[in-house]
Parts: sequence; C-alpha cells; structure tokens
Amino acid sequence: MPYSNEFAQHKVLGRFTDNPEIKEILKHFKEPEYPEDELVCGCKVERNQWRPKYVVAIDGSHQELQYDSGFPGAELSFVSIATVLIKVEKLVEASRKTTIDPVEFNKVQSSYPLSAVLPSSNMIHLNLPDARSSFRFSWFELLKNTRPAEKSESLLETYEALLALKPTESEQKCPMMDLCESESSSKPNYSKGKCACGKYDVYLTDSLRIHERFSDSNSNGESFGEVMRVLEHLLLVGFLRHMERLCIDSGNWSMFEDTAIVMDGSLAVFGHPAWLSQAIKSELKRLNNVIKEKTGKDMLIFGIEKSGRFFDHWCRLDTKSKRDFEQERKLAAEEQIDPNGFKVYQPGRIPKQSVLLVDDKYIKKYIVPSESNKPHGKDTYYGRPFLYKTSTGAMIVGISAILSPEQEDRTQATLGLYPRLADALDLLDLLVSMRYPNAVIPLIAAHSEAAIPLKMGEKVLDMLAREHVGNK
Repeated sequence: MPYSNEFAQHKVLGRFTDNPEIKEILKHFKEPEYPEDELVCGCKVERNQWRPKYVVAIDGSHQELQYDSGFPGAELSFVSIATVLIKVEKLVEASRKTTIDPVEFNKVQSSYPLSAVLPSSNMIHLNLPDARSSFRFSWFELLKNTRPAEKSESLLETYEALLALKPTESEQKCPMMDLCESESSSKPNYSKGKCACGKYDVYLTDSLRIHERFSDSNSNGESFGEVMRVLEHLLLVGFLRHMERLCIDSGNWSMFEDTAIVMDGSLAVFGHPAWLSQAIKSELKRLNNVIKEKTGKDMLIFGIEKSGRFFDHWCRLDTKSKRDFEQERKLAAEEQIDPNGFKVYQPGRIPKQSVLLVDDKYIKKYIVPSESNKPHGKDTYYGRPFLYKTSTGAMIVGISAILSPEQEDRTQATLGLYPRLADALDLLDLLVSMRYPNAVIPLIAAHSEAAIPLKMGEKVLDMLAREHVGNK
C-alpha cells in the first residue's frame, strides 16, 4: 500500500514487459471464447399482456460504524431491509399524468422497513463473555422479534421451518469455539440450548455459521453482508408463508395470481449459510404445489442481478459481435491499432424484447468457464438466469425461481423450465425506469427505503451510538 501522495513509477512496467518468464506463463492461458452471433440474440416470447395488482420488492443495506470511545477500537453494524408493496394500477395512473401529485404518488406504495443494530468486533453485551457471543445472541434475538407482517410468524419461526429442510447435517464446531471447555466433543447440544461443555448458551441460528467468519480484531463487513442477505431471503419466505395462511383463512387464493415478488440480487445464498438456498427451494416447491392446485398457476418470483458476470456478458453481447472482436485482434496483431485499445461500439445489436435462456453448457463456456460436472449454481442458487432486453432497451439479468423438480434440469434452457416467464417479461416492460439505466421501479423504491446514506448516515448513527452505548 502506498503512502499518501506516493505514486507508482512507470519503470516497474518494464519489469513485466521485458520478463521472458511472464511471457511464457501467459502463453499457457486459454483465449476466452465468444459465442457465435446466431446464439446471442435470443428469441421472442409470446406475451399475455399480463399486469399484476401488486408487486412486492425486497432490498437491504448495511453499514459498519467505528466506535472509538476507548481502546481497543470497537465496531457496530446497522442493517436496514425494506419490503415495498407497489400498487401497479395506481403507479400506471400516476405515470400518465403530466405532473405528479406527491400526495397521490405516496398512495402508490407502502413500505415495511426493518432496522437493526448488531455488535461487531470488541462490542460486548453486558452479560456475555466476548464479541462473538454478543453477535450470536443479538442475531438470534433479531429473528425472534421480527415479523414480515402484522400477525405473521416471526423470522425465527420461518427459519425453524427451513432448518427442518436442511439437506445434510454436517459436523459443526461448538459456536463458543476457544471458550468451550469440553474435550470429548465439540458438537453443540441444540435440544438443550447449550454448548458441548454445558456452560454456554447456543442458538438455532448458529447453524447458519455466520459467526465462524466473525473476527474480534478486524472489521466484519463480510459477516454482516451474509446477515443482510439471509434476512432478505427469510423475509421473502416469511412473506409467502403469511400469504398462504391468509388464503387458507379466507378460502380465496387470487392473491398469488395477482402478485409478483421481485428480489434485489440473486435468488441465491453464498458463504457459510449457503445450505439455506436448498431449504428455500424445497419450501418454494411445497408452496407452489399448493398454489398451483388452487389456482392452476405458478407463483411469480424472480430476482434481478444489477451487476456481475451475467450482466457484463449480456451488455457486451449487445455491444460487440464475435466478428468485431476477431477483426480487432487481427488489426492489433498487424500493429494497425493499439493492442491495448478497446474500440467502443454503440449498444443495440440485440433486438428489443429479446430473451436469452442460458443452459449449463453455455454458462460454463462463455460466462463462468468451468469443466466441473456439477451444474453451475446447483448448491447456492434456488433460481436460474434469463437475460432480457426490455421494450425500452434496458438490459436485465433475471433469476427465475425454481418451483418444481423439472426446473432443476440445468442442462436445458427451454421456456417450460421458467415458470410464468412471459408474465415476468410483461412486468419488466411495464415497470422499467428511465431514471437509472437498466433499472426497474420496484427495486428503486425498495432501495430508497433501505439504503443508509454514507456520510450523513455515519454521523447520525455515530451520535446514536455515543448517546446510548453503556447507558443501561
């Protein structure tokens, strides 16, 4: 790492360009492949001109705060999740008017925010031995005390339902780690709520293993990134289970026909709690079987990836063809152009309203190169990707939820493997926003409710912490 105002020197580059060993190493790498032009434009999907009554969008954010009153330094994490309900008809009516009435526009959406604070490094609860124990206790209490809707089950109850669907029970270390005094066993006794030595409390949420990434000496941004994503997915499942109970009580299942649910990001869980994705997939299949029996239709649930390998791939396909790349490489070899130059082509090669469905073979060859026999995303995703260019030209990477065993077949990418794909595309065309590139209105609304302002947020949260920490 450089010192302040210290800059790198150009002579260092010569040590790379003149080094024969580096040149030889580079010769052993494969040239990335580009799909043939006839593959990239996708296909048109016959539409139903479907329009839902409601769209539910879920998004979250988190911000770590340094709490410096004393030594060693300590840290808190503030987590914000928003579930936003969009009334589609009112949104369409408001968008048709030349001027927007703020009072009327506020009726378009309802927000259900979740705000929480969790201890991080060196922030210790009054009755617990260390920061990791404090985090584990606070994480359990947060799920126990949070409900996605009035009279719904708590997120802890939702989590318990998913825990029962955990695919395999791997050997887990005692969550107390170095504090546990048991020498014969390190496995916690969840039925008694105690660690192996019987001295310390354990919690069902320890099975998520987020605490294993937790550090007493460094920032825990990655741990709280996992916390935020788990909360988003639990809210999704908890909201669906609440809808199911409402339909059972009323005998009317039209709620599922009229509502679409959109998640910010992948329908996937990564890192230590990755097993949760398989449990969620099992629960979605159960719910969908019930709903399809009652309504004759699948649920409509999808995520949107706003960045990443799939998004970059889709945008590049719209910008340059295989012929463009080959011509550029040829000219570079003949030294007719700067070999480091990258000619920018105007986007627009892919026709609007085209959708590209990608199977495992395509993904491993062109997007995430791999020779693994395991299908891409099998252990972490409970959805499968589709790439869509909307009627306005927005580039969207959608992740369609897997709702049946047939949709697990990632060796194929046919329309029948994407439940209600035509309805999802209609919805994207309807709700795409011109305010930001490649954005949809529900996720903009959810993000605006969940995002923590960086500079102003840090000042406000710092003041909140200083006024209350230690003032029990």
